Amino acid sequence: MGFDRIIGQDLLKSRMASEVVSRRGSTYIVSGPSGSGKTYISNELGKAFLCESPVQNGACGKCRCCLYSENGTNPDIIRVEPEKEGSNISVDRIRETVVGDYETAPRFSPNKVYIINGDALGKESQNALLKSIEEPPSDVIFIFEVTNTDTLLPTILSRAAEYKIRPYETSEVKQIISGIRPDLSEEDLDMLSEFADGIPGRGIRLSEDESFSELKDKLMELVLTMPEKKLHEVIMDSEEIFGEYQSNYLEPTILLMWLCGDIMRLVSDIDCESIRFGSDRTRIEKFTVAHPQIRQKEIGRAIEAIDKFVSDRKVNVNYDGSVTAMMLKIYKEFSR
Repeated sequence: MGFDRIIGQDLLKSRMASEVVSRRGSTYIVSGPSGSGKTYISNELGKAFLCESPVQNGACGKCRCCLYSENGTNPDIIRVEPEKEGSNISVDRIRETVVGDYETAPRFSPNKVYIINGDALGKESQNALLKSIEEPPSDVIFIFEVTNTDTLLPTILSRAAEYKIRPYETSEVKQIISGIRPDLSEEDLDMLSEFADGIPGRGIRLSEDESFSELKDKLMELVLTMPEKKLHEVIMDSEEIFGEYQSNYLEPTILLMWLCGDIMRLVSDIDCESIRFGSDRTRIEKFTVAHPQIRQKEIGRAIEAIDKFVSDRKVNVNYDGSVTAMMLKIYKEFSR
């Protein structure tokens, strides 16, 4: 146990460790994007506050409170979630779970910890919490998990210390994903880690999403067979692929950009060791050898077309028209 189990986030861990030892407050906020590890970090912080002999690194991991916490059976850590997924925490639930309980002494831990899903708290539910937060017993601690602190009332924010999760390094994301998915290849781990863009949960979600793997395969097929296809076939295939991702267009766009980048690297040096789609290397190599007319300048112009598509999306240019324009330019460069 202890904060060493949290990968990265050195500043956050240092602040939490200092607070566990000195205990200056009673209300804390763990904030960060979805998939950044708020629940895991909140749990580790809660375990440290319940530990009978906390150390500089958080919970000792040896006392009976730590053993119960590790097994998920410590009654002094109370998680407050909505009754139904996707709904808000009701005022009645706040009154029953927190307001009607927080003055009761911990059962056997030094403290009692409430971990509250702040994203599911409406204004009325937050107001119902205010008295509890303003005048808590010395052995009560509140931890709010929240994506955006703007959703919390100023009266709560003013009483809380915030622990903000920063974007993770790509190497840290890879370490987190590999711990959860040890079955993945190095190539897949590298790709998912970069695609996660500093948010481990995003990479983990994509690793378990069969549609993401299918998307990669479809884009690979679209690009690597392009010189043999008619323009209308390419347009139809691209409309089908991108049509499914209109609300999340960056997923196919980034994969397309990466594939063009790999082609560029292999055109420059067929023995290049570092490409993103390592598991598809043989197929990409065959493409570059079979189409010597596709050189760096053609690939460069294809990448420019992808950049233009992204720019058009930022100013709300018609989606279907932008996809078509991008694929027309890529087809022109790859089918000379």
